[in-house]
Amino acid sequence: MCPIDKQQSVPPPEPADWQELFDEQQTIESQAPYYNYTGSIVLPVGDKRKYRLFRLPNNIRVVCISDPDVKQSAVSLAVNVGSSADPSEFQGMAHALEHLLFMGTAKYPDARDFETYLTSHGGYTNASTTSTITYYRFAVNNRGLAGALDRFAQFFIAPLLDANCVARELNAIESEFRSNVQNDAQRRSHIMRATCCSGHPYSQFMGGNYASLQTSAEQMGVQLRDRMAEFFAAHYSADVMNLVIVGGSQDGATLDELVEWSVNMFSPVMNRNVVRMAIPSHPLCEQKLGTMVRYQTLGNAHDITLTFALPHTSHLYCSAPEQYVKDLLAYGGLGSLQACLKQLGWIASMSVNSSPPNINSPRLLKIKFSATPAGFMQYDKLVAYVFAYLRAIRAQGVQEWYFRELQAMTQMSFFYGEPMYPITVAVNIACQMCNVYLRPEHVVSGTQLLYEFDRDQIEAILALLNPENYRLFLGAREFPDSACLPEVDSHFGVRFGEAKLPSELTSEAELSLVMLDCADQLYFPEPNKYITQHIATTEPNNTALDCDVQQAPLLLERNRQFELWTRQFSHGALPRGSISMFVETMAVHTTSRGQVLGELLVRVLNDRLAKELYAAEMAGIKHKLLFSEHRLCISVIGVQEKMALVLLEILNELRNLVVTNDEFSLHLDQARRVAEYMQISSPRLQASWQQYYLRATPRWHHMDWAAELNNVAAADLQEFVSEAFSQVYVAMLVVGQVSDREAMCILDQSLAALAPHSPIPSVLYSQVRAVSICPGTYVQRIITDNAANSDNSINCTIYTPTPTRGTGDYRSKAMLSLIAHIMAIPFFDQLRTQEQLGYMVNCSWITNNSGGASGLQLCIQGSSNPEYMCLRVEKFLVDFTPRLESMSECEFQANIAARVTANLELPRKIVKATNQVWQKIQDGNYDFEYTGELNAQLESLTRADMLEFWHTYVNPLCASAEMTRVVVQVWSAGAADLAPGMRSAEVMAEYPLPTIALHLCLTQIGADELLLSDVGRFVATSGMPSDPNLDSGVEIDADGPRLTVAEYQRRLAALYKAVVLETAAAEQMLGKPSAEVERICALIADDQAQLCTALQMALESDQFQSSLLTSQPAILCGHKTATTLMQTFSGAWIISDYLAFKREQPLCAPAIP
Repeated sequence: MCPIDKQQSVPPPEPADWQELFDEQQTIESQAPYYNYTGSIVLPVGDKRKYRLFRLPNNIRVVCISDPDVKQSAVSLAVNVGSSADPSEFQGMAHALEHLLFMGTAKYPDARDFETYLTSHGGYTNASTTSTITYYRFAVNNRGLAGALDRFAQFFIAPLLDANCVARELNAIESEFRSNVQNDAQRRSHIMRATCCSGHPYSQFMGGNYASLQTSAEQMGVQLRDRMAEFFAAHYSADVMNLVIVGGSQDGATLDELVEWSVNMFSPVMNRNVVRMAIPSHPLCEQKLGTMVRYQTLGNAHDITLTFALPHTSHLYCSAPEQYVKDLLAYGGLGSLQACLKQLGWIASMSVNSSPPNINSPRLLKIKFSATPAGFMQYDKLVAYVFAYLRAIRAQGVQEWYFRELQAMTQMSFFYGEPMYPITVAVNIACQMCNVYLRPEHVVSGTQLLYEFDRDQIEAILALLNPENYRLFLGAREFPDSACLPEVDSHFGVRFGEAKLPSELTSEAELSLVMLDCADQLYFPEPNKYITQHIATTEPNNTALDCDVQQAPLLLERNRQFELWTRQFSHGALPRGSISMFVETMAVHTTSRGQVLGELLVRVLNDRLAKELYAAEMAGIKHKLLFSEHRLCISVIGVQEKMALVLLEILNELRNLVVTNDEFSLHLDQARRVAEYMQISSPRLQASWQQYYLRATPRWHHMDWAAELNNVAAADLQEFVSEAFSQVYVAMLVVGQVSDREAMCILDQSLAALAPHSPIPSVLYSQVRAVSICPGTYVQRIITDNAANSDNSINCTIYTPTPTRGTGDYRSKAMLSLIAHIMAIPFFDQLRTQEQLGYMVNCSWITNNSGGASGLQLCIQGSSNPEYMCLRVEKFLVDFTPRLESMSECEFQANIAARVTANLELPRKIVKATNQVWQKIQDGNYDFEYTGELNAQLESLTRADMLEFWHTYVNPLCASAEMTRVVVQVWSAGAADLAPGMRSAEVMAEYPLPTIALHLCLTQIGADELLLSDVGRFVATSGMPSDPNLDSGVEIDADGPRLTVAEYQRRLAALYKAVVLETAAAEQMLGKPSAEVERICALIADDQAQLCTALQMALESDQFQSSLLTSQPAILCGHKTATTLMQTFSGAWIISDYLAFKREQPLCAPAIP
């Protein structure tokens, strides 16, 4: 019998008492009853926020918080039910209900009412489903809180659960599932669940998909909507709900008003007397312990994960024995398991995590390694090292001083930490109240603190981390013996195999440990020298308002060698600060080789510093190194007392670095794997990266520096380190409660550590230059290397003219931010919710940090073909024009106010206060008045201004000579295989895009017998419509008789049948089975399918012409044509070589301080 079973035999104590100390009271205005908590609550030192904890008559637990410093309020409601409650026949039910709950209520029936309201009040919303908790949250400006809260409450009182919305959201869930299938982390998580004890709730298909929900309902002969309503009635009960409201009192509500609203709006939620969700049995039963699961990854990763079975410990949150053990296992300093395995060259990284503390069920502790090929091949020895380290920890005994260190760090973070953002506060408190053992006085502090030391419980947890109480997971793209992966998961399609672990890794592991010669390599951590000994006694938060978002930093000194800036910031009782610096070096300016050596230097440095500075990380002093363009960027952020010490550790390591061949080989291999992973990453990311590469120069594509990885050696990196910093320019920003003398001292010490010979000569100083893309439309097509990926993506960026410094630039940015704000929800609603183009649909605006043009960015990832996506984006922009034109003055001003308020939100954390000005120093534009100027322009805008801007730069029908669009399409390998040659310049030059999109839609449903030429003739000979708003029920007025779109669908289906018969006769083959032909014909005739819309667009192509077809030819370098670019049917440029494209575009002028 394994130890975990013995632990489970001891039942946990009774849940916390939420009845005593709750006295009945009444709200001030309506005299509505509620039960107010009269005890004390553990709060941060000097917290200016006001709190009230109470229960509603229906037993919803509520925390209202009034914050005087925020302009945006936030709300979260957590329901103590999740995917573990899914019926076995409807896996994914909890997740599906989470989606559907937003789709209209009896009081507010419009499915988009809530999101529309939030958008007009500067807000947003989201929701998440875990195994035992579903939590909903939203943020909104203070003045809009009451209206948003009333709408939000109705989700839990009278949701419509509309059947029409069910179908749409199921498609969204299917798109989300397809995206997850391509993610190795999601695949690993799914296999870990799917291979645990059969029938256990943890083993279920967590997110669900169309087949597990709708197809299952059809097979059972039931309506899915009805089953979802039953699930809601069974689990969504007031007594398992927790509500948290964080309201800003600036232009907002008082604490009493927050209480009034919550009592009146949420008391109608029905109490169904549901027991809070708990799972008594363990997902790792005795049969599953001591097993090994091998599974296949998509990327070239080598994952090793040990999963230990632990008992139910939610009732032990005060002592948190797991935390002691997890911190020891994750420790990365000298003598640690992580440092030892990295030294051996077996792992690249390591992480330790366990089930969330709010889950009322037995727990899992996971030790995950990203292994090197050498480490993966010796996984048995790596596992032996894990148990050797655990043995060393147990031999040392439970050390109270180490617990007190951990306790001191949690106290420093909670009592003296920076205030969290309202949405974070709301979500954290709502979810931690799902722990039935959480006492009311700990409702805010929750699991953030370690309250008491319990030696016995720590020893009990350590005892369970033994060779007979775990299972092992091995993930790789290839295994030496493919026969070890005999099974295929029914949902994710992951190949895997399960077998018993060899005895030397279980029952005989102790004998194996004796053979390990690592006693001197693994030992207990030393006391942490970075824990601060001086806690500020000054009044906290008293200077928060001094850090105005428009406040410029102070330039202390600038010369040929350096520039030094400071910015005062105080928020929180413990002084925190940051040091940001970049080191400009001539060695990285112009070549991809320099970029590669810079990246490798950062990797080696980070690995070295991990051992030295892990203790600093634990003490709350974070550091980050990266090569950005042609600079080494270093940031240190955290407790002010020790941050200069950490910076000097980094710089000393840099200048004294000696690179060994072994570590160079290790990091070179990791860099290759990163480059390979970027090639198979999500289409959305690939499209975004490609847009990034096109916008500035020198800026290197990851495949350029990936190729360069084959041409560098350890000696090259050592030479780079020796020479790169002989001539430098340094910029530094120090933020916090730091005097000018202290800041100058930090800079002097940094320069002394770098020891440069001289500054960079001014004639050699280089900047990244933004590309000034000439007006026109440009298209780049990429095929992803990920064979398992079935999604496509587009990134359409609409640029404004290249700015000149001044009011015009701010005005363009103000206009873009306003349009993106107004358009975001309708864009998402139309193209994701209504048309189901993909799960990832996003509208935002970007600003080019290198001084180039800003733009409106429209992104989609989904299964639709990229040409169809582009056309639907264009159609959306056309259809959105009347909405802007009919917008009332009141609505327009509300959107202006929402943007201005969001821009004025005060930074609550040192990192944001730093980033607000550091980016402007890095860019060299020193535009510290940005927020004020942007808001001034926003407040001066009129509806006429917005419409003029829209028609000049965005509206496709205007075809303005100033329009500039860059479209990046990422094609899945499958979509590309279906239409070989479809993306060629020759095809694009011969056929209109709507015809190409229609043909691709036909190919995707299996009608591959129809050639593009067949489709082209069909469209050309069909009547052209006179009504640009045609849909499937409207007649088309053509040269011949009046026909409906449905009739054209029937004709297209008939054409397909004829071609199938003709092809079979010509090739003297049987052809497709008749059932398959009828299935495809039915899809062609389906008036709800994308193919119907594609046909409609092709028939309308003379009335609605995409800008991808009718864009004006770009003027490149003063010429009407370009030597390296080809054009589409009506003039859009096709980018085949991104470097050639950038060479033929003019560059923006460099920033002048």
